[in-house]
Formats: sequence, C-alpha cells, structure tokens
Amino acid sequence: MKSIDPQRLVALRQRKGLTRQALAGKAHVSERQLARIERGSSQARQTTLERLARALDIDAKVITGEEPLPAGDDVETSFEIDPENLRALREGKRWSRSQLADSSRVSERQIARIESAHKPVPVRMTTFNKIAAALGTDREKLTGKSPVERSGEKGEAADFRVRVSRQLQLAYDLVSFRYGPTRREIVELAPLLFTLLAEGSLAWRRERSEQVDELIGRLKELGKHTELYGAAFLEYVLDGNEYERTSISNVDLMGNELRRNDFRETYDGVPFCEYLLKLAEEMGIAGIVDFFPNTSDATVGINTIWGAEPYEVCRDILGELTGGSKFARGALLRGDVRLSEIPKDLLSPESRDARVAWLEEKLSDEGRLEEEISELLAARMAEELAKQDADAGREGER
Repeated sequence: MKSIDPQRLVALRQRKGLTRQALAGKAHVSERQLARIERGSSQARQTTLERLARALDIDAKVITGEEPLPAGDDVETSFEIDPENLRALREGKRWSRSQLADSSRVSERQIARIESAHKPVPVRMTTFNKIAAALGTDREKLTGKSPVERSGEKGEAADFRVRVSRQLQLAYDLVSFRYGPTRREIVELAPLLFTLLAEGSLAWRRERSEQVDELIGRLKELGKHTELYGAAFLEYVLDGNEYERTSISNVDLMGNELRRNDFRETYDGVPFCEYLLKLAEEMGIAGIVDFFPNTSDATVGINTIWGAEPYEVCRDILGELTGGSKFARGALLRGDVRLSEIPKDLLSPESRDARVAWLEEKLSDEGRLEEEISELLAARMAEELAKQDADAGREGER
C-alpha cells in the first residue's frame, strides 16, 4: 500500500467541509498526528489510513493516489496559489492589492502574504475560487502550472514608475525636510533600509525562539522532580517553535510558513509588522513614527502596507509647520501645495503666523469647503455627546 498523498488528503478534507479538528475526531486520530500527515512529515499506519478513509467516506486508495477521484467529484489535489503568477495577473488588470481584495472579498492582508511568499501558498478552496473568479483566470495559471506573461519579458524595460497618493508624497517631503535626502535618494536607499529592517526582524525572532528553547529546557527539568500538569502541553510549544524556526530559515517575513501547519486557521499575526511596532516603541519616537492613526488625514491612508499597520511619519513636524490650522494642514495633505514650495523666509519659527496664512491661502475652494463641513460635523457630534452625558447625569441623580 502506498503512503498517503498529503495534498490530496487536505483537498479531500476541505472538499468535505471539515476542519482538521473535525476530521481527527471522526477518524479517531489525534489532531497533532493528522497535522503531521498533512504536512508530509509523518507516515500513517494502515489502520490510520483506513480510519481516515471511513471518515471521508472514500476508498483508501483514493487518498494514496492509487485510484482516481470518483466521477463527478471535482476535488483538486492542491489549492496552492503561485505568488509570482498572482502578482502578474493582478498587475495585468492594473489593480492594486486593495482593488483585488474588494473584488474577490479576500482580505488585502492575505493577498499580501501570498504575493510575498517564496513558493506556492496553500489556501482554502473557497479563497482560491474567489481570487480566480475576480481575476477572470483559470486554475492552471493561478497555481503556476501555466505561465503568465509579465511586463518586461519581451525585452522591454519594465516600467518603474509608481503612482502614489498625495499623502504618501507628503510623507516623502516630510522625511526630506527632517533628514535632508532628496526623494530620489530616499527611493535609492529603500532597498538598503528595507533589508536592514527585514534582517533585524529575523534576528529578533531568532532570539525569541532561542529563549523559548531555554525555557522549555527548564520546564522539562522541573517535570522530572514534580507533577507538573503543564508539561503535558510542552509538545505543542515544541511544535510551534519548530514552525517558527522553519519560517525564519525561509526568510518568511510575513509568517506564511506558520499558516502551513497547525496554526494555519488561527494565527493571524504578521511577524514583520510586530517587529516594526516593537522597534518604534523601544525607540520612543511617537510623533516621528506613529502606527494605528485614529484620524482621517493619516499620511499613508487606512490600508495595510505589505503587512505593516497604517502609519504616519513626522506628525510633530507637520503640526509645527501648519500651526494647528486645519486649512494649512489640508493644503499640504491635499497636494494643493508642496512642502518644498514654501518660501524659505517663512520656515523660521518666528514666521509661523505668516507661514500658516500663506498655506491657508493655497487651499483650494473644494478643500476649504470639505474642511468646513468636517469641522461643522465634528462640532455637532461634540454637542450631541455633551447632551448625552448631561442627560445621563440627570438620570443618575434621580
């Protein structure tokens, strides 16, 4: 008897609408053992194979691949998406990740994880079909079995121009204003800076993994001398740390490897993002780098960027330049005027009032109307909240 085909087993389970836990329960095997079989890291005994076959209501030889799938059953042996092909198909439609997410009803974060992977990424059948339908493509191309023509493959230079939002343009201007480099120099430095951050995040995760190993060793030692109930769960910690080491060795910044195993349906973190948040917190640079902006005028909008949370840079500097004026700030955020266009004689602290007035004059009529409406709505909301608080206070006095 041949061994179980892991990909076919996963596909059959998903086709039946069963979670790994549900199939393990029906087949009377441990969920941990089933996870290992599906990863291809463990061989199943004949009795285990037969239990799985009965639970799936299918012949055991179908699971091993010795016999074809039943007629009329459209189960695929793999639901993996090729990262390069997905990116090429998306760019071929001139869609951003956000646009693909809206069209497919698949989260932008999940699309980013798939595109950033170094090898095909397994996904649920429903997710696969949603993305294929949104892109109007066949399964062969999405899985990587058929090639997808990419820009620049015919000898033409790939277009390196990228359209960015006005808010992101302002972010470049603020970085240039604070630190000195031109926008072009910032772009040219980007690969170096990203590589340093990426390697920093891997080193941080590696250090944490080593700390986990050390703690596990201490727990094992304790377990030798006393009845330690928690020791029974050490195997799960060991497995988790092994997954983490595999992810790190594969330079998996987004944590895709962690979704190829037991954590696939529960883990929703992004290691690279967690590192950026930790780094900013340790440096104590609030006002220079801020994550999770709770404002509508965030420097980089509301979408996640390759797993990173929405952020703002140089918020304090923008506040100093605009003097707290919504109209002055709006002129820069809307792109009605560039920071570099502010006259040099207005940049000194002593010229604050003149600078703010100059910026306010640059705000377009449309922008001024939007700011006035926003201010009016905010005032009304504040009045309503104050009224609700007063009513609650009177109610409490009764």
